[in-house]
Order: sequence, then structure tokens, then C-alpha cells
Amino acid sequence: METPTTPDERLKAFGNQLINVHAWLREELANLRDDVDAHLAGGSARPRELPAHCLAFCSALERHHTGEDAAAFPALAEQFPALRPVLQELTRDHQIVSDILRRLQNLLDGLGNNDAAQPRHVQAELDGLAALLESHFTYEERKIVAALNALAAPDWDDAPPAFLLTAPVEQDNVSDNARHP
Repeated sequence: METPTTPDERLKAFGNQLINVHAWLREELANLRDDVDAHLAGGSARPRELPAHCLAFCSALERHHTGEDAAAFPALAEQFPALRPVLQELTRDHQIVSDILRRLQNLLDGLGNNDAAQPRHVQAELDGLAALLESHFTYEERKIVAALNALAAPDWDDAPPAFLLTAPVEQDNVSDNARHP
């Protein structure tokens, strides 16, 4: 794939990058759900591996949503005032997702405490998270990608903001398998 060189091509790439980030997050969540399913089926996924996998996924998702709330949504609201209700709704979704991630982390922290129901609770939270994220991502892509592609954001010309990256910028402790440029 050729790197965009003109400002119009570069800005257009940000909307497309959002879709790529969402695809990566969907894939990571599917992998996490597969790990839980394997554990429940008596497979090789050990409970102590699940918290580490969840931490990497949850951190990436939180970074993405925090960046949208702090950078992209204010810029979009300023340049496209008609999008403000959509952006407010997406921000509310981010809070709900954050609450689910906290509950999920608490459940994962308790795995291995000989509570046979614990992995099923983790699975239920992941199922709810997957349903919410699929709806959220689809809605967000449908409503704001075109505006993001048209966004005049001179500060983004040199490098995309962190919320448009799939890998942590400053975290070296995440495995190379979780890193995508």
C-alpha cells in the first residue's frame, strides 16, 4: 500500500485508519473470547494468561476511546457542528465500555480462586462487550468516517494521533504479536 503524500490523501487516510483500528480491536476481542471459550472447554488457555491478554486488549481499547474523546471528537464537533449529538452518543458508549472493562478486569483478577462460575461471568461480560462494540463501531464508522476523512487537522499531517494506532506507542511490555503499525 502506498503512503498518502498530498494533504488531501493524508487526511482521507485518517477515516480509513479508524476502520482499520476497529477491525484490529474486533480481532483482538475475538481472540480474547476464544481464549475464554478454550478455558471453559478445558483447553490450553490457562486463567493466568487471560488477565494479561485482557490487559493488552483493554489498554488498547481505552487508549483508542480516550483519544477520540480528547482529540477527534472535539475537532469534529468544531468543524461539523451537526455531528455533536452523534459524538455525544459515542462518548456515552465509551463510558459504558469503560465500565464493562472495569468489571471484566475485576473478574479476571479473581480467576484461579477456585470459583467455577468466574470464567462464565468473564465470558458473559465479553459477550456483552462484543455486542456493544460491534454496534458502536458500526455506528461510528457510518456516522463519522466521512467527516474524519474531510477533517482539516494540520497537527495530524506529520503523524496520526495515538487513537488511530493499533499498538501502544510507549508500552514495550506488550507482545510483538499485539503490535501493528
